[in-house]
Amino acid sequence: MLTRKKGFKDPYFDRFNYENYGGTPVLGINASVIIGHGISNAKAIKNMILLTYKVQKAHISEKIKTALSEIIEH
Repeated sequence: MLTRKKGFKDPYFDRFNYENYGGTPVLGINASVIIGHGISNAKAIKNMILLTYKVQKAHISEKIKTALSEIIEH
């Protein structure tokens, strides 16, 4: 991260460090996917796997499908 290369650590900028999240969820009706950064290191990949687990455990795709079905039916 640029802030580390410049020699300082700032909690504000650390919140935006892709390594801390690992990837971005793309939520869908049939399945969700996690998109990772092309230069992801081991920490980012580990956090991407953990994020994938959390997304799957939360049954987000099923909740989206249910919510959309309720909207369409009304």
